[in-house]
Amino acid sequence: MARGGRARCAAGFTLIEMIIVLTLAGLLLALVPPRLSGALAAAEVRSAARELASALRYARSRAVTRHAEVLLTLDTERRRYRVSGSRWRALPEDLQLKLTTARSERRSRGVGSIRFYPDGTGTGGQIALGSGARRFVVDVSWLTGRIAIYTGSS
Repeated sequence: MARGGRARCAAGFTLIEMIIVLTLAGLLLALVPPRLSGALAAAEVRSAARELASALRYARSRAVTRHAEVLLTLDTERRRYRVSGSRWRALPEDLQLKLTTARSERRSRGVGSIRFYPDGTGTGGQIALGSGARRFVVDVSWLTGRIAIYTGSS
């Protein structure tokens, strides 16, 4: 006993309290990874949509500055694209792609192009990207050559 007749209290946690806390922490950690993988998939699709939109803007700009037609060619089966005169660039493997473009710009199954002219206009088209429930559409106006990204399906 301590002075004055009071019992001395030990500071700290009991074994049962520690077991409960560790069990709850383990359960929370088990639930978090599935949510993070969904967030990563959404970020990956958004990133791919922005990358394609950027490549399309580059192709349009190049057509205007060089006074020549420039194509962005997309291979939906191999998940890759390129701008005229450039090397192929890969897109994520699990990405679902669909290209809607002018019939004259279809090369073969799964391969097609969006063409930009020296005046900034183009053949127009859409590239739909998706993974899981997340969807984006990169839209190219044939009249103005304007490139925009929309959420969801078209």
